[in-house]
Amino acid sequence: MSPRTKEQNDAIREIRMNQIMQAAAEVYLEKGIQLEIRDVAVKAELGYGTVYHYYKNKHMLLEDLLWDALYRTESAVQPAMTGDGGSLHKAESFSRLLLQKCVQDPSVFILLKTVADNFHHFPGNRFSKLSDHFQERIYLPFVHMIREEIDSKSPDKTANLIFGSLIGCTALNIHHQMRHEMDADGIVDMIFSGLQTKER
Repeated sequence: MSPRTKEQNDAIREIRMNQIMQAAAEVYLEKGIQLEIRDVAVKAELGYGTVYHYYKNKHMLLEDLLWDALYRTESAVQPAMTGDGGSLHKAESFSRLLLQKCVQDPSVFILLKTVADNFHHFPGNRFSKLSDHFQERIYLPFVHMIREEIDSKSPDKTANLIFGSLIGCTALNIHHQMRHEMDADGIVDMIFSGLQTKER
């Protein structure tokens, strides 16, 4: 048997990394920060040594998981940030896309929950850069949309309320095994129906 090419090795590596990331997200939903590399290996149906080859400890794994989730989140909400329509329409679209992504991709929910918890489960300040990127790429553009169109004395508080509602609804559905039954459109419609638009 001839040795694998670099391209073949890269393809195998990408498949393994996806397996590990998906398994890590599922295990994190079950165990939180108590997750161990061994748990991820079992969930991914890979050998412990295989997972350990890629990640020497769970903090390195979770760091990669959260950075990857940040890119997925940014990609998911991009159509709302660059689309047509006023800021209120964009804010609703942003919220809908974000909630749908949370349902489809547990790592995005984990990112939002971790940011909301201010990374308090993680040691040191290794996530300060990720937090800054989240603020700049996701949170502050959303606050800007709220400030433009919604009658609120504190756009930040309103944005936090909406983010908290999206996280809470996702958590309830995940922990009650109803993730795929969640009515994302209905939830977002209900949240925004309670907001007053600015008088022009």
